[in-house]
Amino acid sequence: MRTKSYTAIIIGIISAFFFSLTFVLNEVMANSHGYWLWTASLRYLWTLPMMLIVMWLPLTHSSFKKVFKSISAHKWSWLIWSQFCFVLFYAPLCLASLYLPGWLVSSTWQLTIICGVLLTPLVKVPIIDNSVVKYQRLKIPYRSLPWTVLILSGVLLTVINYSQQLNGIAHLGLSLISLLIAAISYPLGNRKVMAASPEVNGVEKVFGMLICSYPTWIILAIISYFKAGAPTVGMLENTFSVALSSGVVATVLFFQATSMVAKHMPSLAKVEATQSMEVVFSVLLSVLFLGHAIPGGWQLAGLIIMVIGIIGISLR
Repeated sequence: MRTKSYTAIIIGIISAFFFSLTFVLNEVMANSHGYWLWTASLRYLWTLPMMLIVMWLPLTHSSFKKVFKSISAHKWSWLIWSQFCFVLFYAPLCLASLYLPGWLVSSTWQLTIICGVLLTPLVKVPIIDNSVVKYQRLKIPYRSLPWTVLILSGVLLTVINYSQQLNGIAHLGLSLISLLIAAISYPLGNRKVMAASPEVNGVEKVFGMLICSYPTWIILAIISYFKAGAPTVGMLENTFSVALSSGVVATVLFFQATSMVAKHMPSLAKVEATQSMEVVFSVLLSVLFLGHAIPGGWQLAGLIIMVIGIIGISLR
């Protein structure tokens, strides 16, 4: 389990880099006055055809039959929790990007680490006891809490200086509420589907969730058209890039990492904590490509504390 845990953590960090591209590209689209629901819906409309190709690749060991069989056996779990993990995660994230820079959205999004740990008791996993399948409610990995609090402290330090410069409490409040909804919905939806269908791998899970949430994205795209008109060429290009980097590469890697340690809560908490690296990558990419200032003062201190927390929770 220790070797598998370390491997899952490394995969989680790699996925965090690809996830971080989302925050940077979303900021680019927000700065160009792109409609936030187009930003959200187009990413997932692009992702499904990409995942169809990924599912066909032999190296993914994925099966269309297994996915549809699993959805058929647990249809309500898939239909409901896919909306949480994808729709209620990404749409609020895009809304927050209208008012906050990408690195700040990424920093606040790390609330998902704490939410993921605290939501653990809501998940039941099948346990075989004397050839009888029983469902056991998981417990909060309390030993991971100090490290998650340290990570969260680092997150707060990275944003405290910028938050003092913000104008408009209403926009800040709306953004924080949106990010809190996203931070709760993503780990909750992921864990619920994982508990309902532990036999599917990361690629199959992403594909199944896309199938189940696709009608919602089509509806949101129609709403976007009537509210803001057709998307621009630039938005189509940027959402395609987000779909490839975050919707396919990052999501598949992250779900694969969580699936590897699904029944070992301390390791699962560590994998979810690697997503804090999104902040580090987002800041670096923002400096390199968007012209943001290099972090200093509280922001730099927060990044250092965050990295210490990630190392601590990974090696505990």
